[in-house]
Amino acid sequence: MTERDAAASGLTTSDRVYGGIALAAVLLALWFLVRGGPDDGAAVAATRPARITIQDPRPGAELDQPVTVIFDARTPLRADGTDTASSRHVHVDVGGTMLMPGPADVRPVGGTRYQWTLPRLPPGAAWLRAYWSDASHRPIPGATSDSVNVRIR
Repeated sequence: MTERDAAASGLTTSDRVYGGIALAAVLLALWFLVRGGPDDGAAVAATRPARITIQDPRPGAELDQPVTVIFDARTPLRADGTDTASSRHVHVDVGGTMLMPGPADVRPVGGTRYQWTLPRLPPGAAWLRAYWSDASHRPIPGATSDSVNVRIR
């Protein structure tokens, strides 16, 4: 379009600039739609740790205090429950009480199995689950054990 055609159509320089910006935004949106981005799930799935498996206690168990949990992390851990290859670490939720291990709470049982003796918990029925959390203590989606129903004495 020539200057004379632009003037005849009523387009100004700012119209052309905003039109160019809008075109660039549409092309960029199409690029991310086709290519995906960090939140498309693929990147998260590639870095997601294997689910933790609670091996003890078993569902329906009646537990004396202190409660001891044996779990398979499927990766080597430090004594504070941190994955040796990343900053993710283990947490346990017992009846809505979120717990994180202290500096020497997690002890190896064999292979990638570990034992964690929990601090005193409120007595009664509770659901127990273990999960991986990130450096900000947020649960990592898809990296949570099945819940185990227990009774704490």
